[in-house]
Amino acid sequence: MTTSPARAASFAGEIKQQSYQLKRFKYNSHYWILKFLSEANRPLRILEVGTADGYFGAILKEQGHYVAGVEREEALAMKARHHYDSFYQADIEEFDFPFRDGFDYILFADVLEHLRDPAAVLRRSLPALKRNGEVVISVPNVANFTVRLSLLFGMFNYANRGILDKTHLRFFTLSTIKNLLQESGGRIVEVVPSPIPVQLVLPVTEKRMFYPLHEFNYFVTRLFRGLFAYQFVMRARAMH
Repeated sequence: MTTSPARAASFAGEIKQQSYQLKRFKYNSHYWILKFLSEANRPLRILEVGTADGYFGAILKEQGHYVAGVEREEALAMKARHHYDSFYQADIEEFDFPFRDGFDYILFADVLEHLRDPAAVLRRSLPALKRNGEVVISVPNVANFTVRLSLLFGMFNYANRGILDKTHLRFFTLSTIKNLLQESGGRIVEVVPSPIPVQLVLPVTEKRMFYPLHEFNYFVTRLFRGLFAYQFVMRARAMH
């Protein structure tokens, strides 16, 4: 099957039209983040940086975790704060993380690509972790084949959401996000790729009959993650 240049250029743009909300299908970034947290099998202290309207914090709170949140946008913060045990409306770029050894996990879910200086933010956040605590990060993969194909035809078109979200200030490949974590004082524990979310572009594929398609999509993404990953989700610990 061939992909036209126009289709490749618009694929991420179609995904961006979806509003920020919990992604419920298998192997997406939220799936992996919740899986990582569930492996602890105990109540956790979690700091979510960039809460949006609190859709993720609401789930974590319901699961019995202590959840703190940080969000810059006032309208979103007003919607989110009641889902959290403690909440800070603040510019993440300037937030001083006034905690020490306080959290089992700090979440940066789809956040770092929106920051001017993500390394500085990560560096300030790490002391807030307990000794064996972890940061969990998800970032889009700008080296995804749809972007590469678009570039081949001279296109780098921004849209409302997705890999080329027009609000993104930074772009990451697997190599550059690894370097960023290491430069910030982090030690990578695990990296998993998430496949292109076909379900968002073609909702009909959410039906059970399409499950084999999604399993194959993820299989290929794991084999060639630098090329086919839509996002990378990773766990890292502070280097002591």
